[in-house]
Amino acid sequence: MSNARNWVGLFLLGAINNLPYVIINSASKTIAQSFGVQNFVGLVFGANVSLAAFVRVLNAFVLLKTPYWTRIFANGVLMLLGLFGVAYAFNFPFALACIVVAGSSAAFGENVTLGYLSLFPSKLVNGWSSGTGMAGLLGAGIYIIFGCSVGTGGGKAEQLKYLNKMAFLLTTPVVLIYWFSYAKIIQRPRQVREPAETMPAEDAEERKALLDNSINTGQEIVGETFMARLWRCLKLVLWLAVNLGLVYLFEYVARACAAKVRPKDEYNIGCPELYSALQFCYQAGVFASRSSLQIVQIRRVEILTLLQGINMVVWVLDVHYKFLPVWILPAYMIFVGLMGGASYVNIFYLLLKDSQFPDEDRELCINITALFSTIGIATGCGVETALFTTVLSKD
Repeated sequence: MSNARNWVGLFLLGAINNLPYVIINSASKTIAQSFGVQNFVGLVFGANVSLAAFVRVLNAFVLLKTPYWTRIFANGVLMLLGLFGVAYAFNFPFALACIVVAGSSAAFGENVTLGYLSLFPSKLVNGWSSGTGMAGLLGAGIYIIFGCSVGTGGGKAEQLKYLNKMAFLLTTPVVLIYWFSYAKIIQRPRQVREPAETMPAEDAEERKALLDNSINTGQEIVGETFMARLWRCLKLVLWLAVNLGLVYLFEYVARACAAKVRPKDEYNIGCPELYSALQFCYQAGVFASRSSLQIVQIRRVEILTLLQGINMVVWVLDVHYKFLPVWILPAYMIFVGLMGGASYVNIFYLLLKDSQFPDEDRELCINITALFSTIGIATGCGVETALFTTVLSKD
């Protein structure tokens, strides 16, 4: 019963933590158009992650011993500031600044919660990851509903700004549910974790050598400097972290390509417009794969990375050559979401479950890996902006 209750609480944390971030991404084209800078969709994506690396590092190396409830409360405040700011933005630079705040709350909350999950049975990561997938569906769905009710077919700036204002203002009350989920629904277990999976022999020998030469305090190895510990943890997670970063890079370029994949006169689906519809399809794929952990676990995460790289190349080429029929684009964007979500949930499950990541270092390992997702997103936004302002500027 406790696990079920915690699953629900973690699901709600994930859904609300990522909701402002997802709504901003879904609204990125509309935000840019409302200020007359439609070629800078990538800047909206970029602003959404621009402080993510900073807040992840802050959490991992400065605030790791700060009580979880303090960090959760502060994160809710960041969400509110970002949402209200974007709703009342008076120009594009100010909107970007507020998007920076909202986006940083998603990254900070993710790091805090993934670290918090190190205290729970590892499969509860499925509750959190499924919630973040649901955030995608809710965010894209909310924006589509508002877009269809307000109407953006004419693309008038004031109409688009009104759409943004209503969507972001009406999202603010969910922060109360975010705080309630942590404070009242989730119950921290008395017995912290189940036994980890068997450690590979070479890792066990290396770990034993470290423990033979030092006393394990339960937090760190006595005599080991912080930089030595950081380097040791980086080596442990490097393969998973690089794969996570690459998957995010590839999928963010592919998602941004949806903004220019077809001219308006080439399709006529009414409402929603194609970009918003494709973002919803992407989020549907993410939700399905991030909720799949109890059905299937994937250890060969590099296969997902390779497939996502192929997806990116196809979407970039289609912006210019437009060889894919319109009817196949929604299904293909679902596939992009499936690859990204599967990579995320399986990588963090391995970090929480495998014994090659020592319990006393597990939260640091998780934080380092999450930092690579931010690097991947930021790089993807830079690649997309470079493409849209150069070789794809006229497509």
